Amino acid sequence: MVILVPMATAYLVREFIQKKLVETAPQIRQAFLQFRMDLLLFLGAGLMAALILQFGYSFPILQSGLKLALGIFTIGFFAGLDLGLERERTVINTALTGQAEYDPPRKLTPMTRKFSFVATLTICLITSILLLVIIRDVQWLANQELTMSAVGFLNRSVLLEIIFIMAFLLIMVVNLIFSYTKNLRLLFNTETMVLENIAQGDLTRRVPVTTSDELGVIAGHTNAMIGALREGVRMREGLLIAKEVQQHFLPSEQPDFPGLDIAGVSLFSDETGGDFYDFIQCDLDSCGQLAVAVGDVSGHGIGAALLMTAGRAVIRQNAATPGSATENIARANKHLTHDIGETGRFMTLFFMVMDPTLQTATWVNAGHQQPLVYAPATDTFTELRGADIPLGVESEWKFHEKTMDLPDPGEIIFICTDGIWEAHSPAGEMFGGERIREIIRKNNDKDAQTIMKELCDAVLEFSGSDFREDDLTLVVIKGVES
Repeated sequence: MVILVPMATAYLVREFIQKKLVETAPQIRQAFLQFRMDLLLFLGAGLMAALILQFGYSFPILQSGLKLALGIFTIGFFAGLDLGLERERTVINTALTGQAEYDPPRKLTPMTRKFSFVATLTICLITSILLLVIIRDVQWLANQELTMSAVGFLNRSVLLEIIFIMAFLLIMVVNLIFSYTKNLRLLFNTETMVLENIAQGDLTRRVPVTTSDELGVIAGHTNAMIGALREGVRMREGLLIAKEVQQHFLPSEQPDFPGLDIAGVSLFSDETGGDFYDFIQCDLDSCGQLAVAVGDVSGHGIGAALLMTAGRAVIRQNAATPGSATENIARANKHLTHDIGETGRFMTLFFMVMDPTLQTATWVNAGHQQPLVYAPATDTFTELRGADIPLGVESEWKFHEKTMDLPDPGEIIFICTDGIWEAHSPAGEMFGGERIREIIRKNNDKDAQTIMKELCDAVLEFSGSDFREDDLTLVVIKGVES
C-alpha cells in the first residue's frame, strides 16, 4: 500500500497531463517535457510514500521515508529518460511521414550538456544509494550478536544486497544506452538517406528537425542547403531557357551580299551573355542595304543579357527603317537610355551600313573596340576609330558617321568585342592586338568562315581552360570577286 497507492495515483493523472502538456507542445520539445513530467510524477509518488510511512506507520521521514523517496526517484529518473527517448522516437517516426518542422532549433541544447547532466546525476544517485545501503548494513551489523557462522551469513546477505542493487542500476543504464542508440540510429539514417538523395540529384526530401541539439542544427542547415540547391536548379533551368532564347536571337545563317563574304559568331562566357552581333536587311525590297551591328553590354550575367536583348531589339527596329546611320543609332540610344535609367549600365556598339549601289560602307563607332581593316596588297592594318560615347549614357548625344569604300577582293574587315583583345592566359598574359593581326595576315587567303574559326580557336587555346572572363563575339567581312 505504501508504494502502490502513490504509484497508482501518479499513473491516473499521467495520461491527462501528457495529453495537455506533452502532446500539444512543439515536436522538438516533447521528449524533454515527457522526461520532466515522468520524473516529477515519480518524485511526487516517492514523497507521498514517505508521508504515508510517517503518518500511517510512524516511520521516521528523515530515515526510512527519504530512503524510499530516493529509491523511487532513482527509478523515476531512469524511467523518465527511457520514456523521453521513446517519445523522441515517436516524434521522429511521425516526422518522417511529413508532419515535421524543418527549420533549425531556435535554442541549442548541446549534446555535451545533456550527457554531463545524465552522467553526473546517475553517478550521484548510484553513490547515494550505495552509501545508504552500506550505512544501514553497518548499523544493522552493529546490533547483531556476531558468531563465526553468523558473520559468514551476514557477509553474504550484505554482498547479495549490494550485488542486487548494482545489477538493477546496471540494467537501467544499459537499457538507457540501447534506447539512446536507437534514436541516434534513426537520426543518422534519416540524415544519411537525405544526403544520398541529394548526391543523386533528388532534392524532394528534407530532414525533420526533431531535436534541439547539434543533430537538429545539422538537420536544419541541411534543409537550408536543399532550399538553396532547389533555387539554384530553378535558376539553372531558367538560364538554360534564357540561353536558348538568346542564341535564337543571333543570326542563323550568313547574309548574302554581292562582293562580300561575311561570317560571325558569339561565344558566351556564362549561360547568357551581354554580347551580340546582327545582320539587318533593309525593310524596302529595292533598298539592298545591309547593316552589321556588333554590341557589348557592360557587366555579365542576367542583367547584361536582359539589356543586350532590349538593345538588340531597338537597334534592329531602327536600323531597318529609312534614315541615316546616325539617325537610326540616335533613336535607338534615346530608347535605350530611357530603359536603362539609373542602373549605370551601357552598351558599346559598332554599326555599319553597306550600300551595294554606292559601293560604300557608312559606320558609327559608339565607344566600341576599334575594328581592323587589313589590306593584303600593302600588308597594312587600319583602325575604324570613333569619338562617340556608348549607348545608354546620354539620351541627346549627337553621333557621327564616317564613310569608306566597300572592301576590295582580298581585303578584310574584322569587328569584335573586347573579350577577344583582353582574353588572358593562365599566366595572366593578354591576347592582344598583335596576335589578332598575325592570325588575320596568316589566313588572309582563306574564306571568312575559316578566318573566324582560326581566331576563335586561337583565343580558346590561349585561354587554356573552359572558363572565360568575357564573351567572345566577332564578325569577319572579306571582299571577294562578284
